[in-house]
Amino acid sequence: MKEFDEFEEFANPIGEGRRKRKISRDSVFTDMNAMVDLAFLLLTFFMLTTTMTKPNVIELVMPVPTDEDRAEDVQPVKESRALTIVPFPNDELYVFRGLAAENVRELSYDSGELKAELEDFMAATHEPMVIIKPHPDSNYRNLVDIIDDINQSAVRRYAIDDFREADRAILAEAGIESSAVKNEVE
Repeated sequence: MKEFDEFEEFANPIGEGRRKRKISRDSVFTDMNAMVDLAFLLLTFFMLTTTMTKPNVIELVMPVPTDEDRAEDVQPVKESRALTIVPFPNDELYVFRGLAAENVRELSYDSGELKAELEDFMAATHEPMVIIKPHPDSNYRNLVDIIDDINQSAVRRYAIDDFREADRAILAEAGIESSAVKNEVE
């Protein structure tokens, strides 16, 4: 039979007599190679795609604000060098050179007439200036199309200005039967 001393480990509730197990303090090893590979692949992909795409931005030169202090700094454009493009609602487009009402012509957006007009104007004029005067009710897409045609025709100087009463009068004098001109002039 066993002696009482042999059962000592059961008698001691704290377990001083027991063998203590060593707890392994080694952490779990995670292989990060796949994660690093994926991070570099994503990084190179986004770096390449951002450098390959070209930004779709149009650079605009807006007219100088009309301040009394800066009024003398603004140089007027000669009529012989000015081509005015007036987009109207309902995809109407009018072009005139200078300020004469007999020069007003209606062009189409789709047929490439505006590009041809710009190229003729560039060939006939020294240092041409194109002025875009959109009607307040004209749509933005037509303005972007006009600026694209100007950029493709290599016109170096152009500006966007307000559609004024003098422009309405020129178009009305030319006999333009646009509903927008009739409503504005009356």
